[in-house]
Amino acid sequence: MTISLSNLIESTELYGGAIARLDHGLLVVASPDSVDSHTGWDPAVEPIHAGRDSIYVSAQQAASGPVAVVCVAGPYAPQGLELLFAGRIELSRPTLSIYDPNDVVNLRLPVDGAVNRVEIYGDAADESGQLVIVLTSLDE
Repeated sequence: MTISLSNLIESTELYGGAIARLDHGLLVVASPDSVDSHTGWDPAVEPIHAGRDSIYVSAQQAASGPVAVVCVAGPYAPQGLELLFAGRIELSRPTLSIYDPNDVVNLRLPVDGAVNRVEIYGDAADESGQLVIVLTSLDE
């Protein structure tokens, strides 16, 4: 299964995306000025770890191939991918950062709201190579 950008663009608003090899197999989804601490997180036990303003996502490591990630406006449920996480994220402003520790991916995406329902879909429960991040604004 590969992410079809043409299907995403036709069905919902695409905020942005990237394809890259992630040396550490980690993707961070966060407020640009996140204060969450993920100390004590063990990705071998828990592939996704969420705080109030950030989410750490285990992804495929560089040696296994590239990771494709897209962020779209919700509601949206991509076909063929598994729901890995559903929750809430509070951004300091309506901007979402998506990055890896080496800044191979470093996106700053304007989004519809500062408080969002967030769903993360992937092609594997532990180290996805395909990720879709769905943000649904909860701002009034």
